[in-house]
Amino acid sequence: MSAVLIAYDLHKLGQRYTELRKLIIETFPGSWNCLESTFIVNTTWTPVQVRDLLKSKLDANDELLVVALVKNGWASVGLSKPCTDWLHTNA
Repeated sequence: MSAVLIAYDLHKLGQRYTELRKLIIETFPGSWNCLESTFIVNTTWTPVQVRDLLKSKLDANDELLVVALVKNGWASVGLSKPCTDWLHTNA
């Protein structure tokens, strides 16, 4: 399993924010969501597979970024201890 970052901006139109969040949480239980429009998930899926799953919840003007992370390849400031603990363990 590897950590994959999912970041998105949903622009006005249909904005299926709740549907997208629900799909991420149900597909990748235990995901990290300490920033508003950003998740980090542990998965065997490739970034392309994750993108293909999620794009069904996007409108034509929405933006989505899916990136595979490398172990210990992160730094942060201002995040809570539970958020950084998850990162230390999983990312």
